[in-house]
Amino acid sequence: EAAVRAAGAVAVNHREDAYVERAMASLPADKGGKFDIVLEMAAHANMLQDIVMLRHGGQLAVVGSKAEAVPFNPRLLMPAEVSIHGVFLSTASAAEKQQTHAALFDAMVSGALTPVVGVELPLSEAATAHKEVMQPSSGGKVGNIVLVV
Repeated sequence: EAAVRAAGAVAVNHREDAYVERAMASLPADKGGKFDIVLEMAAHANMLQDIVMLRHGGQLAVVGSKAEAVPFNPRLLMPAEVSIHGVFLSTASAAEKQQTHAALFDAMVSGALTPVVGVELPLSEAATAHKEVMQPSSGGKVGNIVLVV
């Protein structure tokens, strides 16, 4: 969490009680209690709360979601003029992927980006890794799951 804060961001665990209120209270005073952007890994569960947490003109980037219907009232977007963007790496061009990989590699080499590894599993346990990502037995995933080839 220290790395997240150092980047000027706030990490939120949607499984905790009153997480929205705690997240908004953790923002600096100059942010007016609202977020500029939310990167959402579980939009199926959190999208409505995400919209409430965004400032006027804020952005919600959906980077993950289960294939579940989300009850949604589009009027929630109007007063705050919030934008929702889907992010799907598979649609990026080869040049965009190369540019992203190069930027991430450079950031890791320079130390600006240090991935957190939670657990390493052999490739033969890929199904176990996927289950852990979708339904963490620990109550919350900390770090990345790395499959070793």
